[in-house]
Amino acid sequence: MRRILTFLLLTGLGLSAGAYTYLRQPDIAPEVRTVTVSTGDVVDSVGATGILEPVTTVQVGSQVSGKIEKLYADFNSIVRADEVIARLDPSLFETQVEQSKANLIRAQADVERLTIAIDDARTKLARAEGLSARDLIPASELEAAQVEARLADAQLRSSRAQMTQAEASLNQANVNLGHTIITSPIDGIVISRQVDVGQTVAASMQASILFLLAADLTKMK
Repeated sequence: MRRILTFLLLTGLGLSAGAYTYLRQPDIAPEVRTVTVSTGDVVDSVGATGILEPVTTVQVGSQVSGKIEKLYADFNSIVRADEVIARLDPSLFETQVEQSKANLIRAQADVERLTIAIDDARTKLARAEGLSARDLIPASELEAAQVEARLADAQLRSSRAQMTQAEASLNQANVNLGHTIITSPIDGIVISRQVDVGQTVAASMQASILFLLAADLTKMK
């Protein structure tokens, strides 16, 4: 019992001393800061994860099949519109152009030959008609001259059609040869190169993709 009274007495003395010490501490003045009132923007930051992509991208492909002979652009290259960025091996297409030229020359020669032939057939027909009108030749000779003239006319029209086809083939061969030179369609930067020198690209239902260009990297999504 004496121990309990002693403990309570000491505890009371300790609390009294602590309260006395706390009450005697001087008051601490709060720190006050003043600023001038002004207007401004309220910045609201939002954190997110994802992949940034350019707003405008253009795929550059090849409209003809062939082997990549040279590359003039690479990843991060800045390119201008109509700038050459790749070239396919043109040898096969140059051969096709020469062959188409030869076919056109042959077709033109056929047209010239058949033009002479139809002029001759028409001359013979006119002579036969004059002689037949005076009953100087049998009707069979007149009919033969008429058939020959019609046949020559049909051959000439067919030859002219072949010449037109040869001209179209030559134009197509020249277009294909031009497609071996790959140019940039826009001003931009290369963000992806998908071919290497020596690689064969195959253009079937759609153009093979060689490069991916971004028009403006300041506009992202």
